[in-house]
Amino acid sequence: MLLAVTGVAQQFPLTTQYLFNPYALTPAMAGVTGFSEVFLNYRSDWTGIEGHPQTARFNAVSNIYKKQMWLGSEVYMDNTDILSRFKASLSYTYKLKVENEQFIHFAVWGSYYQNVINYTNAIGVDPNDPLFKDITSLVVAKFNAGFGLNYNWRTMNVGFSIPTLFSSRQEVVNGQGVTFNLRQEFLFHISNIFSLNKRWDMQTYGVFRKTTNDPLSTELSVMFIYLQRFWTGIMYRSGGAVGVNLGGNLGAGLVFNYSYEVPIGGINAHSGGSHEFTLGWRFGSKNNRYFENNKDYYRKERKKIRNIDVNTNYPPIYDFQYRKNKR
Repeated sequence: MLLAVTGVAQQFPLTTQYLFNPYALTPAMAGVTGFSEVFLNYRSDWTGIEGHPQTARFNAVSNIYKKQMWLGSEVYMDNTDILSRFKASLSYTYKLKVENEQFIHFAVWGSYYQNVINYTNAIGVDPNDPLFKDITSLVVAKFNAGFGLNYNWRTMNVGFSIPTLFSSRQEVVNGQGVTFNLRQEFLFHISNIFSLNKRWDMQTYGVFRKTTNDPLSTELSVMFIYLQRFWTGIMYRSGGAVGVNLGGNLGAGLVFNYSYEVPIGGINAHSGGSHEFTLGWRFGSKNNRYFENNKDYYRKERKKIRNIDVNTNYPPIYDFQYRKNKR
């Protein structure tokens, strides 16, 4: 009775697929690669615990106007024992060119959330409790919005996002018994790909999340890329997790990635590992160099510069001093 312990958890389900699928981190990264893409993802957390979290996710991004405007979407279903959450979001990203190979991405999006508590398999629920009488589940829905910016120069990205612009409380049954809170969340990311030699590149990533009233969450990763087609890396997440991932371009834009996370420290060590599988498809990919930007786009931009007419006839420039001396 005299001991108090604070429990801290993430607001939304985790994923590591942003290491090769930037849109999965924030819609502000839409268009970074220059390709339209679609991804399917499945994650199983804390496999050593009955009723552990499981998340199925779909996200896609497509160019809708001259490589400048991008439309994206994400849908996921997250289940943890008797709790589940459904999310569907739609995003719009504008890719502004500010200098040669330098872009700023502006993104806005709207999200729909539905939270469900299923009492069918609940333990310790009093059937005579008026809150649960004649019902098997409690369902509540809410809308929210997000905003993000990203600066892109070649393979470097630096950005800031607010995935949930509005803090809100979702109440069930006239505010009695159960509430869902969507807290305002802030996300900062920085990444770059360094060329080590003709065959090997190295990608570094830093992701920092801060939710109202919760401590800062940090994710740091290093990934080694072979021939820009196959990759493997390690990741550390504050709070007690170390992960490894392995993936590659199977050909013609079809990619696969597997991640495994090992919880460390305290009670985490007894929760079991986490497995994550991702299958993706990149439209218009003509080679196996997955971490290259869309060369067709940059080639067209360079061609526009070369096609500028250097023989344009401008008004003649007179030497007035010469004319004066001549008179």
